[in-house]
Amino acid sequence: MILIAILFLYIILLSLISYKQIYFLKQERCKKAQILSENEYITAANIAIENEKFKLFSNLYTFIVNVCWIWFGFYYLKEFFIETNSRFENTLFLLAFLLITGLVNLPINLYENFIKDKAHGFSNMTLKIFIQDFFKTILLTLIFGFLIIYALLFCYDFFNSIWWIAAFIFSFLVILIINLIYPTLIAPIFNKVQKLEDENLQNKISSLMTKCGFQANGIYVIDASKRDKRLNAYFGGLFKSKRVVLFDTLIKALNERELLAVLGHELGHFVHKDILKNLFNSAFMVFLLFFVFAHLPQNLYIEAHLENVNARVFALLLIFGNIFTFLISPLLNFMSRKNEFAADLHGAKVTNKEDMKNALLALAKENKAFVKMSKIYTFFYLSHPSIYDRIKALS
Repeated sequence: MILIAILFLYIILLSLISYKQIYFLKQERCKKAQILSENEYITAANIAIENEKFKLFSNLYTFIVNVCWIWFGFYYLKEFFIETNSRFENTLFLLAFLLITGLVNLPINLYENFIKDKAHGFSNMTLKIFIQDFFKTILLTLIFGFLIIYALLFCYDFFNSIWWIAAFIFSFLVILIINLIYPTLIAPIFNKVQKLEDENLQNKISSLMTKCGFQANGIYVIDASKRDKRLNAYFGGLFKSKRVVLFDTLIKALNERELLAVLGHELGHFVHKDILKNLFNSAFMVFLLFFVFAHLPQNLYIEAHLENVNARVFALLLIFGNIFTFLISPLLNFMSRKNEFAADLHGAKVTNKEDMKNALLALAKENKAFVKMSKIYTFFYLSHPSIYDRIKALS
């Protein structure tokens, strides 16, 4: 069976990369500590090894679930939902697939949040917040998932042989709208978002943004610490909805100069037009996805029991799309790592080199991130260079 063979080869490739990474981490753990103290270095290596073992299990779990969908899952889902092959039936078919997959993946998410991450002091997740997030996600999936799936199926029905071009255009518009509304409408559903109260810090951030020609609709703090202790900051939104969003964990862990260096890095992405580049890359990826999956041979759909189902293209795309993007990711990751190096240099330029290096070091320490990565792992996975390479480049 071709589809099962593709899934099998994919899991073998992922497993080989993980085993190579684990071997690399074990070797590096025995060497002299770099950047971090010896204790921090060994702890970070151990956490990275455990994360990679978890990834091995998670990938195998996903492989088994996907094989089940191909062997019998789609058949029974089709028997339950598809009678006249109407657009409404096909929409419910895909919605049910998404919701069932989410439920099946629930044990993995529970283990990650309540066992693995809590053991290393990352997770602050409570059962109440987890349940609230779960039902909010289901509600959003039911509302927006239904509308998006229905619109994609309309493209499939109405535009005949060029449906995939219409679906691409619609999907890219959805990506733009999500980027536009995320900081103002979506993020507040899950987190408390409020304006930065520290007036002195606010003035310094505003001065830094003015220096870089960046106009934002406010500087905000998000209560990320109620779920996770990791540090982050981002510029969200597009056009007039742009805003600076700081994790409360970042404000607590970094001093003012380091925080400004991190924002200088993020502003580097704006100055270098990386946001536009990423949107173009996303458009290119979505275009290729729809082109490839619109031209799959019919026997693949028969193998998955998806014959006479108009949603068949989207069903296989949801399972095999990750494989396609994984194969293209090395090129996109290479470009992204170059952008990150350039953004680091920009952060060092608008603040100073030592503050940028100290900020990167603080991020590594607080996130307990191992500072080095193997070449094969970097090639396939890393959109950001390792902390060791970033500090070395700044030096």
